[in-house]
Amino acid sequence: MPFLTGVAWNGTQFIASGWGLALYASSDGILWQPVYQGTGQQLLDVGYGDKSFVAVGYEGWKGIILASLNGSRWRLLARVPGWLTGVTWGRDRFVAVGEKGLILVSRDGYHWEVAPTPFSQWLYGVAFGKDRFVAVGEALLLSRDGLEWQPLPVPGGKTLLGVAYGNGTFVAAGEKGTLLASHDGRTWEEILGDGSFWFKGVVYARDRFVVTGYGQVLVSKRGWDWEEANTRHLPKYLPSITFGQERFALVGHARPGEGLVAFSPDGFTWEEYLWLGMEPEAITFGNGLFVIAGNCGTLLTFSPR
Repeated sequence: MPFLTGVAWNGTQFIASGWGLALYASSDGILWQPVYQGTGQQLLDVGYGDKSFVAVGYEGWKGIILASLNGSRWRLLARVPGWLTGVTWGRDRFVAVGEKGLILVSRDGYHWEVAPTPFSQWLYGVAFGKDRFVAVGEALLLSRDGLEWQPLPVPGGKTLLGVAYGNGTFVAAGEKGTLLASHDGRTWEEILGDGSFWFKGVVYARDRFVVTGYGQVLVSKRGWDWEEANTRHLPKYLPSITFGQERFALVGHARPGEGLVAFSPDGFTWEEYLWLGMEPEAITFGNGLFVIAGNCGTLLTFSPR
């Protein structure tokens, strides 16, 4: 039974509702029958490129890919043999990564092929810069075309959860407060790595990197020197960040069924935020729109003021 959030009595039976539009009925409040079991989809990342949005995640044991031209109407395109956790656009193609070394490539976001990979480590993020892709997770990988990948050593041996490129530098973030930096995606230096927090969302805009995760938001002009932003009024769990319409935007949640999107002009001050009736896991910006993806296959689209 999915997580149920509300119940009502109609005179003859109880009706309980929950995540994924789930509905259950009961005449005595003890034995429940599904009216609609709800969607089991969980969306973990969303990207934009070539006038299309692509969202990835999982449903049951299968990974799922959805695509949209306008951010509002989505098509479920594929179920693949493994969860998908990250997606990016570069060199005229989408690259999606996920469970046990699973990597898929698409020119248009609608037709996908599996890239052969001789490794089985989980991958959680992927970025494009300097005409190359970098994928991170339990492994650190480099590719020129998204199809052929070279494994690299991970400094410190820690799991990496996100990666971004900007101003000639890749920044990767992960568990135990880990931050790595590289000028070429091949040789990496561990900048931070002894913290109690973890980092996942990474973005570069306005001459700075901003990193989000659990417990902290950090800002850096170069990728080597970091300052902490003021986020005491925000939830601890902040998994994703993007930039659009001259402002940074991050998503987070503190309790089941409730989340928010927050905005900042500089990455340091987050005074504008909106509460959401869902748990967001990812946010991106494209075609003048912010798109938020999260639990139960929820996809929200809105245009900034």
